[in-house]
Amino acid sequence: MRPVYLDYAATAPLLPEVRRWLTEAGFETAGNPSSLHRFGRQARMELEQARERCAAALKARVEEIVFTSGATESDNLALSGALAPGDHFLVSAVEHPAVLERARWLAREHRLQILPVDARGLVAPEELLRCLRPDTRLVSVMWVNNELGTIQPIAALGAICREHGVLFHVDAVQAAGFLDLSPERLGIDLLSLSGHKLGGLSGSGLLYVRRGLRLASQLAGGGQEDHRRAGTPNLSGAASLGLALERAATNRANEGARLGGLKGRLERGLSRLPGALRLSGAAPHISAWRFAGLRAEAILVRLDLEGIAASSGSACSSHSLEPSHVLQAMGASQEEALGLVRFSMGWQSKEQDVDRLLEVLPNTLAELAVTR
Repeated sequence: MRPVYLDYAATAPLLPEVRRWLTEAGFETAGNPSSLHRFGRQARMELEQARERCAAALKARVEEIVFTSGATESDNLALSGALAPGDHFLVSAVEHPAVLERARWLAREHRLQILPVDARGLVAPEELLRCLRPDTRLVSVMWVNNELGTIQPIAALGAICREHGVLFHVDAVQAAGFLDLSPERLGIDLLSLSGHKLGGLSGSGLLYVRRGLRLASQLAGGGQEDHRRAGTPNLSGAASLGLALERAATNRANEGARLGGLKGRLERGLSRLPGALRLSGAAPHISAWRFAGLRAEAILVRLDLEGIAASSGSACSSHSLEPSHVLQAMGASQEEALGLVRFSMGWQSKEQDVDRLLEVLPNTLAELAVTR
């Protein structure tokens, strides 16, 4: 029986156009983009074509695109590169560890304040307004939560930041492909994206940096990426990100509707199960649940034995067996936060995948309930 992959929020299979580029162009582009010979010029042309694709998908300027090794580096660069010692900055309580852990490290020389969320996991605009101070330099809020699919009111938050002259950073990793990513229109100054969540290569990402914003490079070395990110560019990664973002922007409406239909099919089936509690937000590709006090680990192991891949939340912390900090920030107990099970879908997901899960999960839950 065909394996069922329901963990796209962790990573997505490579897109056909990415595989095609690697086969037809990638292995023929042997030069360093910084070299002056013809091999280097060819590599530079491919790199800048990828930058143009990314800029077009974001309705941005090519000079606003900084290629990185992934969203973790982009998040780190945004926070560390924008802050000066002593600055006050705000990050939401439900951020990805790439933001939260960097923020805690920066708190040694900066003034960190955690933005609380309500019971739905949302940052209220009035709460942001209350927390702003005269010395606030930066606010960081994830657009679509990677564990629950909650969609933050980014436009409203961005308007407040712009009105008060505060930089606004958005981790948009889970928003790409489903929402209109237009940083300038939404008052976003810094925006992080990752390639492998969209079907690009692992180790590829970007940071959108609004034109005119000075950002201190966190890597010493050459002057690549307009002196904002030193190091020889990952050409294959950048090309794959450009292709994946271009596809996501082109198919956004249709793909969002298709995945929303699959999510509806999934959630109608799961809602009939005894003890099932839906936790997920509005994103069309993420559906999060708790099941009658059962821990996620036991459920996920049983599903894996049946050939079904799902997750308990952030892929960066899935081996730590820690409770979901997102659910705890929303008021859940530690035991409840250990029960988060996330199903996430993407470009290869089909109705058969959903139906297979709905076939297997009832017996899995019943068996676990007996042995609990």
